[in-house]
Amino acid sequence: MGTAKHEGPIKIIRDNPEVVAQLLKTAFGIDVSDAATIRSTSESCTQPAPAAYVADNVVEICEAGSTEPTIGVIAETQLAKDPDKHGSWPVYLTSLHAKLLCPCYLLVICPSRSVAEWAREAIQIGHPGFNLVPYVVGPGMAPLVTTPEQAAQRPEMTVLAALANIIPTDKESLEITHAALATISNEDEENGRLYTDLVMGVLSKGARKILEGYVKAGAAGYKFKSEPFRRSHAEGQAEGEAKSVLKVLEARGLSVSDDVRERVLACTDPEQLDQWLVRAVTAERADQLFG
Repeated sequence: MGTAKHEGPIKIIRDNPEVVAQLLKTAFGIDVSDAATIRSTSESCTQPAPAAYVADNVVEICEAGSTEPTIGVIAETQLAKDPDKHGSWPVYLTSLHAKLLCPCYLLVICPSRSVAEWAREAIQIGHPGFNLVPYVVGPGMAPLVTTPEQAAQRPEMTVLAALANIIPTDKESLEITHAALATISNEDEENGRLYTDLVMGVLSKGARKILEGYVKAGAAGYKFKSEPFRRSHAEGQAEGEAKSVLKVLEARGLSVSDDVRERVLACTDPEQLDQWLVRAVTAERADQLFG
């Protein structure tokens, strides 16, 4: 079973295949018509040989009113270096080209800088002029989005950029990520919740707190309209930190009474929970959390 870090970009592209066209144009300078029809298709790249190859995403782009694809794209999420991909990626791409008989491209999303650098290396096929250099989306590339306004215009691509560690996690840059998440949530609350959780899951604790503040209060003119969403998200984050406090106490072999457990789980103040988490590391009794 894939992790959320791996499956998140896959779902974004599967649900919003237009993101692929945006990436081709913004990151790699490949012209795609704004009027193109874009669709996700089967990820299977099956050969006559016994082995079946399945890519993470396959997207077809139909331009100029054509019902037949004029561009094909394989999109892969890669979290670790895997030499086997130097065998399967060319298979994916050439199989798609054989099927569509149009220009085809390989996009690889790599949140890790070292993996991104590895994925950018040419895959040596051997035949002259037949080496494959993937288009890599990840650390080391220029920013795809630089303002909250741009993020609101292309919110799914912005979320993908955040998951790929292209957008920095300083306070100003997180306003960009927040604008994208607020735009998505205000159009579809369920997707907003999912994408917000995906982004929160890849951020450091400090960056997560900054983004949580934006979710609650808004930033750069963008705000989550749903009060229940803002409230439930904050409560969910607090519940996770409260459970962490209790886990530290239990891991240290301290007895946790029902009164202590209930008080910790009832707390929704992030700063208070942070203080208790620090105290849980050194407390001699569970009730010493409270001073």
